[in-house]
Amino acid sequence: MILLYHNICEEPLRGAVFGTGLPVSHFKQQLAWLKRHRRIVRLQDYLKHTAHGTQAAGNLVAITFDDGLATTFQRAHPQLKRYEVPATFFVSTAHLNGGDLLWFSYLEALCFDRSYQEIEVRGNKLSLSSNSLRKFARNYLVNKARESGNPQAFSEELSYVYSLSASSLAEFTGMSSEQLGLGNSSELIEWGAHTVNHPLLDLLSPQEQKEEILRGKQQLEEISGKSVRYFAYPNGDYNHDTLDLMESAGFEAAFATHQRRVSLKPRYEITRIGIYSTSFFKFWLKVQGLVEPDFGLRIRQRLKPRKPQTIPVLNSG
Repeated sequence: MILLYHNICEEPLRGAVFGTGLPVSHFKQQLAWLKRHRRIVRLQDYLKHTAHGTQAAGNLVAITFDDGLATTFQRAHPQLKRYEVPATFFVSTAHLNGGDLLWFSYLEALCFDRSYQEIEVRGNKLSLSSNSLRKFARNYLVNKARESGNPQAFSEELSYVYSLSASSLAEFTGMSSEQLGLGNSSELIEWGAHTVNHPLLDLLSPQEQKEEILRGKQQLEEISGKSVRYFAYPNGDYNHDTLDLMESAGFEAAFATHQRRVSLKPRYEITRIGIYSTSFFKFWLKVQGLVEPDFGLRIRQRLKPRKPQTIPVLNSG
């Protein structure tokens, strides 16, 4: 299977990375377990041995990261070197080298960095006084960003009113050219494309999608100096137009968070398993293949005629 990580954060878990943040100690624990119990391979080798994910993977595992946050690379790279684990980083280019935060990063930071007890969004007041309310506010804002049709503009409008603390800006900024160069010098690291602005691709016109996808690939190749062969769909969103662009852009494979099955070319709809929870039990369930990738933490029913058993459904995460 292919594992998907986003934010690797400091100890203790920062509120600003509540949604997808995984403390580095948990990441180290997971890598150590994978080294003992699985064979961790480069993404290209995983695709080769599983016919682009259409055949059984056996004990093979590939590791990927999305977005290209500087702090995630800073914290993950030493552990990858320590355990000699290869990984592919899918990088959006707009926030590299001190660029503006990606739209969802801004919303995450706004809700969880605790600079504000309450915010007002187009006449609606949202309390940020507890973790549960901050999580509700973040989900509400993400939905409103999607409904707006232009999440980047939606977040920029909010940023004019609600600025972020220096610590939040540092936590969510994109990678630097120096970090990309460090990855270039390592045989363990490969870069993958993730558009420019991390948009909701299924909301864009074919031409807008083309610009995001091709420009993101070109910019990443120019900055890193390496050819980019793989693509990950931002937010897991794509449609027929997106898949057509994957082939015309020359990508060898593309990766989703859930498979929409809108194409007869499975190499452009390869699913990954998101690792977000600090619970080692949930991690273990996922790497055992007991979780359906299309439905969060819904446990896969396995028929055992002699010893039937009921496995409880866990909350998503």
